Amino acid sequence: MASRHEEKFLIDYTQYSIVRARAEQAMMTDPNSETGCYLITSVYYDDHKDTALDEKLDGIRVHTKYRVRTYDCNPSPVNLERKVKRGIMTEKFSTRVDPNTLSMFSDPEADLSLLTGRARVMATEMRSKGLFPTVTVRYRRDAFVYPAQDVRLTFDTNVEALPPDFSHLFDDSECGIPALPRNVVVMEVKYGEYLPVFVRKIASCNANQLSVSKYALCREVLR
Repeated sequence: MASRHEEKFLIDYTQYSIVRARAEQAMMTDPNSETGCYLITSVYYDDHKDTALDEKLDGIRVHTKYRVRTYDCNPSPVNLERKVKRGIMTEKFSTRVDPNTLSMFSDPEADLSLLTGRARVMATEMRSKGLFPTVTVRYRRDAFVYPAQDVRLTFDTNVEALPPDFSHLFDDSECGIPALPRNVVVMEVKYGEYLPVFVRKIASCNANQLSVSKYALCREVLR
């Protein structure tokens, strides 16, 4: 996947309401959801040294995270993803995996020859790094798009942390621990080569750009 820019902001609910209303007037809702709103649940991996967590907290410019993700707790598809971040530039590599194979990606004894394609490649990488599930991150996302320039404007609310149990990917009945105050929203602006001026105006709300990591926030509240 080609690199794209990713800018993140913490905004309050009033700012969210204003910016979201602008986006509704000028952008499309995410075509993958009838309403543009959906639940995202991800189980993140790290090693026994907490390398991914420490690289984020230390502000290391280039860092990598691995995760498995579902949307609205739907087992089809389950995405296995590797996300590489270089400053505000990101690359995401993703492949769909069978829910029944999830344990293989952290089991040092699993027969990886049973996997195929990119799933086997990523499983091999994860084994070599000694990765295992460390936290479940859940939140509700409102998403708007401007397809002409590969632009996405998203708002993540109710960010919660849960134990790293794969069952949470498919069942939203258990409440997590809030990782942010309920009136705080994570706004993300994602785009390819450049961001159209009108989208920048839509997202403008006097918020400072921050390096916000839902993974790091959720790891911290579980400690």
